[in-house]
Amino acid sequence: MDYKAPRGTHDLWGANARKLHALEETCRRVFQKFDYSEIKFPTFEDAALFTRSIGEATDIVEKEMYVFEDRKGRRLSLRPEGTASVVRAYLENGLAQSMPLGKFFYCGSMFRYERPQAGRYREFYQIGAEYFANPGPAADAEVIVLARDVLRAAGISEMTVHLHTLGCPSCRPSFRKSLADYLSTQEGLCADCCRRVVTNPLRVLDCKIDSPRLTDLPRMVDFLCGECVQHFAGVQELLRAAQCAYEIDTRLVRGLDYYTRTIFEIRSAHLGSQDALAAGGRYDNLVKDLGGPQTPAVGFALGSERVLMAAEKLNTGIEAPAPRVIFIAVAGKSLEREAFRLAAHLRSLPAPGALLPGAIAFSVEGPFADKSLKSQFRLADKLCAEKVIIFGEAEFQRDAVTVRDMATQNQEEILIGSF
Repeated sequence: MDYKAPRGTHDLWGANARKLHALEETCRRVFQKFDYSEIKFPTFEDAALFTRSIGEATDIVEKEMYVFEDRKGRRLSLRPEGTASVVRAYLENGLAQSMPLGKFFYCGSMFRYERPQAGRYREFYQIGAEYFANPGPAADAEVIVLARDVLRAAGISEMTVHLHTLGCPSCRPSFRKSLADYLSTQEGLCADCCRRVVTNPLRVLDCKIDSPRLTDLPRMVDFLCGECVQHFAGVQELLRAAQCAYEIDTRLVRGLDYYTRTIFEIRSAHLGSQDALAAGGRYDNLVKDLGGPQTPAVGFALGSERVLMAAEKLNTGIEAPAPRVIFIAVAGKSLEREAFRLAAHLRSLPAPGALLPGAIAFSVEGPFADKSLKSQFRLADKLCAEKVIIFGEAEFQRDAVTVRDMATQNQEEILIGSF
């Protein structure tokens, strides 16, 4: 049988796996500066969690969720995004009581059935953050600055923050009706948008087919209530104070129904049409919608593959060097036991001392007693080993080994007890 990875998935190994790990570790360091705690949640959840939170009239719920039944007929879904799971965990585990600040971040796989494109997969890696219980514009601004700083740390030096507001349940219905009335007069809308005019007119603004040709659209900023005007102005004032440049984008919407007030997207021109690196916004009603108390919240998420791709195009990608290799070679089977003992000892050390000065990330390979000494040296070359420790019969009689520098080919005899 010729088995292949499912369409829209990909394998990661070697340098690419190290880059993903390095990106996640880089983000962890930035999250720590903002006092966010890591949270892990299941790969699959009750499907109703996502349909209720994301919205039944969204593309994710209608077209992209991986839904299945388990052996007892429970309807489950692979997670298409992280926010709903974090909210569920926040409520189920009483984190509002046990955590002084409701600040969390996560890293992991998400799953959406959509057409694979550059930097977009059906199983993709995402990094995100959520901030609960702070209703003020300072929380919105903090999350936007956090997203910017995470991307900067990942090597993205050129980016644009697109900022908008979706208002609140008090003022958004008027805008939604005005937008639906306008769209109902437009001819030639695509099939999806014809349906969205009734179910979710804001999603038309995100359509790649219709949105570019629509002019004189109603603007949400013209329908905002006084509190939403004040909140949006506060977010902008704080972003300017943090020297975080932004652009007001009145056509910006999000593909999930739970957002209220502030939304944002950070884009890189180096990615062409698929230019979004990170996005998020405020969702003040989601905790209550999922059975908890009224709790304000704001968050964001980024696509790991797309961020790595953008950093590579900018030639600022995260460095993820392979560990430096020490290779242990043996001149005969009788020396295997002592060589294996030394390998175990070296692996237990925090650093290999004089063998690789300054090395923190290092690996020890060998011994391969069933191979000839010549074959072992060929393998050491292929592994780009920096040093080879050679167990020879004569040297071992003196409780010593030979250490060869593979770059200079210089050798020196060292007592085994000195390691």
